[in-house]
Amino acid sequence: MRIDVLIACLAALAVLAWIYRRDKRRFEGERAQLFEDVRGLLGDAEISRAANEYPKLRGRYRGYEVTVDAIVDHIAVRKLPSLWLRVTLLADLPVPGPCDVMARAHNVEFFSPHGDFNHVLKLPAGWPDHLTVKCEDPDAMPPEHILTRHIGVFDDLRMKELLVTPRGVRLVRQAAQGSRAEYLVLRQALFGPVRIPRQQLAAMLDAAIALAEDLKQPAAPHSNGAAA
Repeated sequence: MRIDVLIACLAALAVLAWIYRRDKRRFEGERAQLFEDVRGLLGDAEISRAANEYPKLRGRYRGYEVTVDAIVDHIAVRKLPSLWLRVTLLADLPVPGPCDVMARAHNVEFFSPHGDFNHVLKLPAGWPDHLTVKCEDPDAMPPEHILTRHIGVFDDLRMKELLVTPRGVRLVRQAAQGSRAEYLVLRQALFGPVRIPRQQLAAMLDAAIALAEDLKQPAAPHSNGAAA
């Protein structure tokens, strides 16, 4: 091989390596920014992060233990990738079984137990028609009238899921949508810099707490003293 060709090849490899390292630093830096605007919102906050992943936030909010993380979803066919913000509130709730409410379900929501539940329930009157309600056991559902009081969270069209279990409440909301050009050409799920607004996270946490505390309230008695 001619020496000038060899030098050109080595130079090209060096440029490619430099581009890779530059893009990797930018990629890592963008993902690390996710919770920058919510610092101080949670007590006893801890942020952990694995390589190439979005960070996970743990802490306490209004006396409850909470976990907040982000899930990259590019499974659905003919849809741009989504970045889902998942807010989990841990609480012992007096509900006998889990119930999941999913907006625009496609049965590919790997980040949710929705697909594992076998029973699809009829939507209660007044609930948005883009919702699907599933559970393990229809006789173990949380009270419908309580869920109805909180179903307004789906007035936000970015809200994806409301999950209630005996262990707590989870809300999932779209935090960002992937770049069309990057995905159509390179099939990469890239979102650019994403920062979760403090007010948005607080609103999701408050909504989860409102539902949890409503579920923990004793049933209102009828006039004859029987439980409702």
